[in-house]
Amino acid sequence: MEPLDTRGLTALRAVAAAGSVAAAAADLQWSQPTVNHHLRNLERALGATLIERSPRGSHPTTVGSLVVSRAVEILGLCERLGAEVALWRDSQAVPVRIGAVPTVGARVIPRLHDQLQTRPRWQTRDEAVAGDRTEVLTAALDVTMDEHAKLVARLESGDLDLALLVSSDLDRTWIPTALSAAHLYSERLFLCVPKSIGPIAVDSQGLPDLTVLVSQTWAFSIDPGDAIDEVVRSFCLAAGFEPRVGMRMDDYAAINRMISAGLAVAMIPESSLSIDPDIEVIPMPLSACRRDVLLVSRSASAKPGVRDPIVRAHDSAIAEVVADVRTVTRQWR
Repeated sequence: MEPLDTRGLTALRAVAAAGSVAAAAADLQWSQPTVNHHLRNLERALGATLIERSPRGSHPTTVGSLVVSRAVEILGLCERLGAEVALWRDSQAVPVRIGAVPTVGARVIPRLHDQLQTRPRWQTRDEAVAGDRTEVLTAALDVTMDEHAKLVARLESGDLDLALLVSSDLDRTWIPTALSAAHLYSERLFLCVPKSIGPIAVDSQGLPDLTVLVSQTWAFSIDPGDAIDEVVRSFCLAAGFEPRVGMRMDDYAAINRMISAGLAVAMIPESSLSIDPDIEVIPMPLSACRRDVLLVSRSASAKPGVRDPIVRAHDSAIAEVVADVRTVTRQWR
């Protein structure tokens, strides 16, 4: 098989995402003939038809879908390679890329940064030289705050090493086979409602009577697969109604202000609770629902005989981040 041209993979990925050659060309800022040219070259190299064309647009064939999934990973690694080389060229540091959902990242990342600074590898190059540790390759933390689904996709593609994610699914069925997850800590969830609604009854198991909230507007996450939103929906359905979602945002400070103003109700994790006197805070029983914070990574693959110093330094830096994430989150277990 002839070597693959990444431009063909780029074209295929764009068509799969956009739904047509014309839209893919616009997204890539290429001409349509250029997109078609690279698609044909890729199909010839692989010996398979990858795109099915119709008046309604262009979509991957069955084998094309397989190639798209591999293209996402290959192109993600190519893009990462460019960034890593640039970092090495500028500061001779190996990067560890960690993602986090914003509410967890805001709590963990600053403490993680401080913890890492106690390690020689995470000092600046100038500090390492001054301390006569020039033989230690320095490391740098590259942080991405984003939605859960996007972080999972970036982990799968190899664009991230680690991610701080949340889940209310005890079986963790959402975790792809290429990824592994370790439990860090669990957060209690609290039903937060405007004080003007009045007292909400709680049963013997500690569950609030949600039927009094049938007409209320719920604040949900921007992320359609948000763990807390799924918990809310399941409890509301058990109470006999579908929650009426009236706003979507991931800023808990803003959500708390909406609740205080009587514009919304929401389920909020313990780390984001407000002390606003106009908000009624009702704890949910941990046995019924909670938010698990997980450290998710690409499943480790054996690298026998690896002698490359940069690869070894990168692996060691990841191990140090994992160890320090566990250290800084121990207080919340």
